[in-house]
Parts: sequence; structure tokens; C-alpha cells
Amino acid sequence: MTPLLAGLGGGSITVGGVALTTAAGSLTLAGTLANLGGSLLLSSAANALSAANQSQQQTRYTLSDLSTLLTKRFVYGETRAAGSRIVRCAEGSNPNNLYLCYLLNSRPSEGEFELLLDKRRVTLTGDPYDFTGSGGEASNYPFKNYIQVWFGLGNQATVPTEILSDMKATADDPIVSTDVGRGCTVVWIKLHVGPPGERPKRWKSMPPYVEVEGKFSKVWDPRDVSQDADDPDTWEWSENHALCVLDALRNNPVRPYRLRNLLLDQWGAAADVSDEVVSLKSGGSEKRYTLSGTLAFEGSEIEDAVTPLMNAAAADFVRSAGRLGIRTASWVAPVHELTDTLESLTVQTLQPGEDLPTRVNVTYTSAVREYEEAALAPWDIPGAQAEDGGEASVVEYALHWTGSPQQAMRVRKILGLRSRRQKKVGGVAPPDFVRCEAGDNITLTFPAPLTGLNGVYEIRSTGPAGDALGESGVAGRSNVSLIEHSSDIYDWDPATDEEDIDDPVYDGTDDDMDPPGAITVTSGAGVDLDNGGALIPRFRFAFAPSVSAAVTGYEWQWRLDGEPWQAGGAIGTEIIDDNDDVFVYLPASSVSVGHDFRVRAVGRTDISDWIDLTGAFYDMSLSGVAAVAGLGFVTFTGTAPANSVFTGVRIYRSAGNDFDTATMVEGLNAIDPGAAFTVHAGDETTVNMLADGDLDDPLAWTIGSEWTMTGGIAEKAVANSGAGYTAREVSQVVPVTAGALHRYSITTASRVSSGVVVYIDGDTRERGDTFGGVGTDFGTFNAPADTTGADVGFLGWTGHVGEVDSVAIFEQTANHLAQGEAYFWVVPVTTTGAEGQPNGPHLLTII
Repeated sequence: MTPLLAGLGGGSITVGGVALTTAAGSLTLAGTLANLGGSLLLSSAANALSAANQSQQQTRYTLSDLSTLLTKRFVYGETRAAGSRIVRCAEGSNPNNLYLCYLLNSRPSEGEFELLLDKRRVTLTGDPYDFTGSGGEASNYPFKNYIQVWFGLGNQATVPTEILSDMKATADDPIVSTDVGRGCTVVWIKLHVGPPGERPKRWKSMPPYVEVEGKFSKVWDPRDVSQDADDPDTWEWSENHALCVLDALRNNPVRPYRLRNLLLDQWGAAADVSDEVVSLKSGGSEKRYTLSGTLAFEGSEIEDAVTPLMNAAAADFVRSAGRLGIRTASWVAPVHELTDTLESLTVQTLQPGEDLPTRVNVTYTSAVREYEEAALAPWDIPGAQAEDGGEASVVEYALHWTGSPQQAMRVRKILGLRSRRQKKVGGVAPPDFVRCEAGDNITLTFPAPLTGLNGVYEIRSTGPAGDALGESGVAGRSNVSLIEHSSDIYDWDPATDEEDIDDPVYDGTDDDMDPPGAITVTSGAGVDLDNGGALIPRFRFAFAPSVSAAVTGYEWQWRLDGEPWQAGGAIGTEIIDDNDDVFVYLPASSVSVGHDFRVRAVGRTDISDWIDLTGAFYDMSLSGVAAVAGLGFVTFTGTAPANSVFTGVRIYRSAGNDFDTATMVEGLNAIDPGAAFTVHAGDETTVNMLADGDLDDPLAWTIGSEWTMTGGIAEKAVANSGAGYTAREVSQVVPVTAGALHRYSITTASRVSSGVVVYIDGDTRERGDTFGGVGTDFGTFNAPADTTGADVGFLGWTGHVGEVDSVAIFEQTANHLAQGEAYFWVVPVTTTGAEGQPNGPHLLTII
């Protein structure tokens, strides 16, 4: 047999005694062979460079175009799909409702799903898969209370019950139960258009642009014996690259492949490669080759339509004996060793430099960037530029079905290094080569001087043939086309090969029109309206204007705390102050209740988000307020607001910590704006009947022998000295109104046993309750009928041991505040009599 030659350049080479001339690195020998059939590796990457390859973003917009015919589509993997409207009806029980149905996938899907309207995500509560209930109800602004959604996964048997019941019950019903989209994935939407003023914000387009995210088509896995190729109910969802491409070939409406037309062993092996786990630089991992996107069937040949899917994994089709297989991008050890060849040979060792890329640009579909097209950084093939010289030669690959940037990087390297392969060999191989197929790797091992060709090659095509005349004496042979190959093409080290990706977090805020700046509020002097008579209190709200050039004005609303919003009006863009802020005045509906204010920018076709300020109180705040309880009265001190409509304060009291239950105990006390004040409720002239109620002066008291008094403390140190009552008393002789009701209080510093009591001695001894504790006790009792020369004071019972540090007693009048613990508020009042925000509560104990 004639060895294969190492044609390494131009010159004269002799093969079998025949002198040949090589030109530009190529050498050709022709024989007379009859082709008996073979296999062919079809480069999907090469086809993709010339074939139309629409991005997934473009596909979604095309499918949503209402002016085009409804297109059949298969949606694979976990992705975002656009809806094509198939039902639109505005008739029903509510003329402001719109009923819509969109086709998402021309077959059943896995789910779960999320809905987006005009690129804005809709948060749903409830069950959007239950067609018998109210579906999923929007819970986020601006869709809350305006949208209901039902997802049909392909097993739906009717239209959502609620939508059917809303339709007119006549023979001319615009929607009937058969409008179901059986076997297809659909979304039904019940949309309430809402108030006219809010529609431009809520509905960017009408009907809206509908997209749905989630897991879509289920596919058949030939490796799983529990799955039946002809029974889709047994299939499972998968984003496995090979399985999704196989499904597109088998189930497409253009020219579906039958099982007998497919090399199923190759598809199963490719699925195994796709499922391999690849480490990521971040420390995580992912499946080697996944696929996601929408395949629209618009008349192209099926192989052309599927070529972009193949590129997602740098995979190639194989045709062998009339059947279609796949070679996925992974290294496989050589399956054959070729040591010689027959008489026909072609060797190409050099391609023109301009045909070889030195740099690879790749785009892919980024899930974290809202499934829009993203680009990897340009990748310079290692050593290529230095080898070729000149300007960089760039090749671009659009991997629209690749959703992972790391997968796109791996594919980029494979395609880039494959494109640099130069050494190509063609010839006629011996009969034992017939077991090889296109896509297999083989080893060339030739003796010297042909070792320059030795190495690993990938089979591009094979063609088993026979010599029809038999003149060569060899009946079997195989035409073969080879290209040099290497495992280096598929090596991947994430630590060094993976580039960092800057994927910003998506901000779902509607930024079509920028809102105004933050709101500030002022009130009081300089803001109130002076109409020549009474001053009218009001707020001044100000904000920086929107930076959007399309703004034609501003809409504002207000409300009292918790009440419905009320229309405020419009503000022109020319209404600005010295700080270039837009401003507006709002009369204060109440000076005691918070006001909420919101504003948004308005254009001819759009409006911005609302900017809010809540809990704005008219400036009636009292500062430095202190409250002190007296004998039947309370005293407040503080500083009044420097507010032109302020006129004074009132005092309120309640048994509980709730101003709504409080009653006024002191009417208006006039105070100048900004002035310091002292006001009272009750009889502030009341004094203690006892001299030295703080027990600082023993000379003011008659002190029983069982007591001592020093340093403001009266102490009874013994339980019983054996003496009479006077030994246990501390008293004074003071005037007392006979029979009158008196209040008292007594404060003990310590107690060991028994207790103390406040008393008045006249013709009888009258007293309060015994206090056997530590702290302050208070109460009331009536004076004796005859109080001539009455003794007033306190005593310790026979067994008492303890200390007293103050005592008070006074005659109660109608002007005194009620005795006991209570909450107090001091409330500012305007010149019109309106009350501002209460200051308090102040918890006090009235004696």
C-alpha cells in the first residue's frame, strides 16, 4: 500500500512513481472509485456565520407583534417567553374590564411561572393554576386590585370560570368554554383598566406586552426506560442541550424526524456529556451544556432552524447512512489508528492568514439581565496574533440559546481553537477504516519521512467505496477527510480560563420618567395666609423637579392620616422658588392630625412613580414642656411655638393613656407666640395646712416620745415604749373647718412593722386609712364636728417601727382636680380655636 504523505509545502513529490506538484500547501491525487455511502460531519458553527440567527430578545418581540400571523413555537428550558395574543374581549359584566389570552408555548409546559407586563414583574397571591377559582391576584404596585391571572400548562379543559361568568350568557358570547388552548401553554388575564388618571402609569401599552418566566417544554430522554418516545405524558422537563435539540428534530411541524432516521446512541451519549457537572470560578457548579429559549417555526428548513441551538454547545450534526446524529463538544479518545493509505491523497497545511481568526467575540442571552443579549469580553486566541501578525482578525458567534456566561466562555474557547486548525488531510483509507464515522477521533502514525503528518485528527467525512473494475486488487476502501485535533481545545480550568462577569442587579423601578426629588415641608410664620383678617394656617410642600426632559407638569394629592387620597391639583414646571424647587401650598385641614402628601411628574404619554411624605403636622409644637403635680392641681411649663396663629393652650386629663378619652380640665390660657409659659389646672393656690410638711423643722411639731425628727425624717424606732397615745403622735395645732372634707398624703421612707395614719383631733378623732407600706399614700376624710384647738398630724400604731419623710393635709374644694393617678396633655390652640398636636401624655399623681 502507498503511505500517506507529509505534504508540507510547495515542490515535487513522488507517489507510486508518479511525480506530482504541490501548490499553496495542497496536494491532490484522483482515483476511479464508486461511492458506497458514508458519514459527514456538518459544522454548525460554520453555518451559523452565514445563516440568520435572531436573538431571543428579537424573537420575543416578533412573536408578540399583533400584525403577524400566529406562529407555532416551542419554548425550551427555563427562560422567558413572549405571549402572542389569541383572545381580546372588552365585553362582560364590567365595561372597564379587559379579558386577554396569550399563547406562550405550542405544547404543554412544566411551570411554575412568573408574569411580566411591559417588562414589569407582577407579584401574585392565590392560585393562578386553578381555573375554577379567582386565579392569581396581583399584590404589587401598580397592579394590585387591577389584575387576575390564570396559567394554563396545557392540561386546561376550559376557560377560567370567572371569565366565562363575566361574559354575556347568549349565543353570541365573545368567549366560550372551547376557547381553551388545549395542549398549549397559555395565560389568561382579567385586567381592570382603572381610573383614567392612572392608566398611563399602570398600562404602558394596551393591550400590554406579556412575557412569562419559568420552566417550559417537557422532552423525551432515550436514556430513561420509563419514558415512551410516543407518549408525552411520560416525558420530563429538562434543559439538557442534546435532549432539547433531539426534541426539536422529532416534534417540529416542518419535517419531523422519525426514530429510524436518528442515530439514537449518539444522542444519548451527547445527553450524558450535557449533564456533566462543570466547576465554576465562584465555587459553584453547573451542567456542561444547557439550552433555553424560544424556537419559532417560520418556514426555514429544520436543520437551519436548529443550527442556532446546536451552537449553544458548539455541537455538530453527523449524517451517516441517511441518519442524523450529533457530536457534542467534548474530548473523546481516538478510536482508530491509521498507518497507511491508498492511492488518492489531499494535504492542506496552510490557510491564508486572513482566513484565520485571532480574536473571538461572543454574545449570549443573559438571564440576570432580563434575558436580553449580553456580550463577553473579546477573547484573544492565545499566541494567534503573534503568529499571524497584522491587524486582529475577528470572528463573532451569536450564542442566543446559551443562558450561562460560563458556558458561553467554554464554547467561545472551543470554537476559537477549532477555527485555527490548519492541517487537513484527505485520501482513501484501507478497508478496516469502515468502522469509523464522522466526528470520531483517530491517530495517524506513519513512518519517516512522513512523521510530519502524525497526530490526532477528527474525521470530517467518510465514504466507503469499491473499485468497480477491480484493477487495483483492493475491493474495499474509504474516502476520508480529516482535520487536525487536540484535547487542548476542550481543556478548561475555571480559575484561569473563566473571566469575571459584571452582572448588575436588575432594578425594576419604572424609569421611563424620573420622579421628582424628596419632599420637604414647612408651616407657621411666613407660610400662613393672611387674608386681612384671621390667619389661615397652611403647609408649603417643595421638591426638586424631575430630571426627565419630557415632564410637562406635576400632579399632587393629599389626605389626612389614613383617609382616602384627595386630588390636590396640577403644578406647572415654571412654579419654582429661589432654590429652583417646585412648590405648592396646602391649607391645613387640621392642626392636630398628620397630613400625607404625594406628587408625581407628568408627561404627554407617561407619568412617574409617586414620591410621598407622610405625617406632616402643622407647626404647633410646644417645646421644653415639664409637668408637676401639686395639691389638687397640676402645673405645666414650657415655650410656645413662634407661630402667628398660636394663641394659647388647654389642659386635658384621662384615666388611660389615650387622648381620645381625655376631657378638658383647664380652658384656654392665652400665651404670646414664642413666649415661655406657666399654666395650671386645678386650684394652684392650695397650700399644706401643716407648717413644715417636709419635716425639716422639729420646732414646728409636737413630737411624741417614741419619735425623733432629724434631717427631714421622723423616725419611730421602738414598737412600744409603754406610754399612751401621745407618745406615738407627731402633730400641730392648726385651724380646721369643722366637718369639712380634707385630703391628705403621707410618704414613708422605710417601714419595719405596723403602720402610720394621718388624723385630726377635735371633739372626736377622725383619720385616714392606715398606711403600712413604703412610698406615698393619700386619701380623704371629714374633720370632726368641733375642731376648736384641733391637733393635726400623724401617729404610729403601738407596734409601728419606721420612718416618715413628708405629710400634707388640706381642705378639698370644687376647684381641685380629682385625686389619683392620671395622664395629662397640654394642647396648643390657634386663633381660630383649632387645637394642635397634644403634648403628652404626662403621668402624674394628684393629691
